Amino acid sequence: MRLNGLSLLDQMVLVLVDEEPRHGFGVATAIADDDALSMAITVHRPLVYRAIDRLHAEGLLAPDRTEPGDRGAPRTVWRTTSAGRAAARGWLESTVPHPRDARLELLAKFALRSRRGMANRRFAAAQRRCFEPVAASLRSRGSDRAGAAADLVRRWRYESVAAMIRLLRDLERSG
Repeated sequence: MRLNGLSLLDQMVLVLVDEEPRHGFGVATAIADDDALSMAITVHRPLVYRAIDRLHAEGLLAPDRTEPGDRGAPRTVWRTTSAGRAAARGWLESTVPHPRDARLELLAKFALRSRRGMANRRFAAAQRRCFEPVAASLRSRGSDRAGAAADLVRRWRYESVAAMIRLLRDLERSG
C-alpha cells in the first residue's frame, strides 16, 4: 500500500529516522535487530538507502550531520523535517485499508508503535472496524454461483480476515 506515494519501506524508514537521527546503516540495523520488525519484513540495506533518497527528495528527511564511516567513507545522518514528523505520525495512526496488506504493513505498524510506547487499544478497534465489512461481505457471498475454486478462495479470505478480527479484538481487550 502507498500512502502519499510512499512505499511500506519508505514509511518504516521515515518512522525509524523520526525516532532518532540515523544514517542508512543505522536504519537497516534497527530493523534487523528488532525481533518484531525483522519477523514482519526482511530489508536489504541498498533498499534502505533508496528509501532515504526518496524521502529526502520528498522533503521528509534532511541531512543532520556527517560522521566518519567505519571504512573511511563519511556517513550522512538524517533527521525528519516537520513534514516528515507529521507524515510518520499520520502513517502510524492510519488503518490498513485492505486485509491483504495487513501481513506486512499492519505488523510493521504494531512493531513501530510498540517501539514508541504507543497504546494499541483504540488503533486495534479502528482497524477491526475497517476489516469487519470485508468479512461480512465475504461471509454473505454464497457458493451457489461460484465454482469450487472461487468458493475456496472466498472461504480462505473470510477465514483470514476473521482471524485478524479476533486478534484485533484481543488487542482491544488487552491494550
